[in-house]
Amino acid sequence: MGSIEPYVIAAGKRYRVLYRKPDHKQTQKRGFTTKKSAELFLAGVEVDKSKGAYIDPGKTRVTLGQWLDDWLAGRSDLRMTSRERAEGIVERHIKPRLGGYTIGNLNHKTIQEWAGGLSATQSPSSVRKIVNVLSGSLQLAVKDGRLPANPAHGLNLPKVDANAKRYLTHEQVRDLAAAVDVIGRGQFNGARNGYGLLVRVLAYCGLRWGELSGLRVKDIDFARGRLEVQHTVVEVEGVQHDSKPKDYEARSIPVPASILAELRVHVDGLDIDGPAFPSPRTGGWLRGRVFRRGWLTAASETIGEHGLTPHELRHTAASLAISAGANVKAVQRMLGHASAAVTLDVYSDLFDSDLDTVSEALDAAILRSSVAKVLPRGELSSV
Repeated sequence: MGSIEPYVIAAGKRYRVLYRKPDHKQTQKRGFTTKKSAELFLAGVEVDKSKGAYIDPGKTRVTLGQWLDDWLAGRSDLRMTSRERAEGIVERHIKPRLGGYTIGNLNHKTIQEWAGGLSATQSPSSVRKIVNVLSGSLQLAVKDGRLPANPAHGLNLPKVDANAKRYLTHEQVRDLAAAVDVIGRGQFNGARNGYGLLVRVLAYCGLRWGELSGLRVKDIDFARGRLEVQHTVVEVEGVQHDSKPKDYEARSIPVPASILAELRVHVDGLDIDGPAFPSPRTGGWLRGRVFRRGWLTAASETIGEHGLTPHELRHTAASLAISAGANVKAVQRMLGHASAAVTLDVYSDLFDSDLDTVSEALDAAILRSSVAKVLPRGELSSV
């Protein structure tokens, strides 16, 4: 048990609490203006020690800014793009308002007020991403015994409305690819670079842009009719990097035979270790924004679908696969989602028609059952 001692300063009488930490080292807390407040503090310390919930005050004095730097330094699991995004969030949105607080002085109310202020300049989804970075760093402080609980948990955050996705039809994919092919002259002509074919690969195979850019000629398995997703190109601070996809993103994607035949002609003469769709200027990895500005944006205007992005062609691949009868597990594997639950969550609207199919099948079963009851056994076989 600790003890309480009075002492005198110029401002008057004060009390200090002497106690031992769980490691049996003695420490103290000074500055209590009443003996009652000192006793309450000491009682709280003893209760926390008995429950195993004691937090050493010295470990809570690190500023949030320093803690965030340490947290990021220890996140060796982050991919380059994720690290760049997290660092940007920390520097632009967290440190300016909260970086000077010690983590022990951060409370739920302070963080809620900060999060509420973000909505003035950020979308609901961006607010949630920013808060998630802060919450992740503070959760490590909880695990490290610096905080009893995460003050960023349970915040009231703006609701994210699900945006309607845009899906192209087979005819629109055909027209978009044709429009891309006629854009540009000389070495920048779309058809010369196979960029109409690139559109079809995105729309029927569901690659992410980084996977398409990183697709090498040798990753096209013509014998099996597959694209082997083994590389992805990420851009960090304007510099492109060849990276390995996450375990669940590495996959083998079946290619429609007509597209495979076009790919065979397209890659003839290209370096087997080089990109399947190289940049016309450098011969290296094709940047997404270069493809959009040079070809895709203008082509999407031509077919009346303004502002199409490469990722919307990935959505289209999911839509066309499901309309062709692919089940959720097949779509998950094609798209490289972590689980079928993710696929259902992202594309729940595409599976709404399954409910109608279930209803129709049940209705047909009910009708067959009803007919079986009223018809003689000999006539049932003709129904």
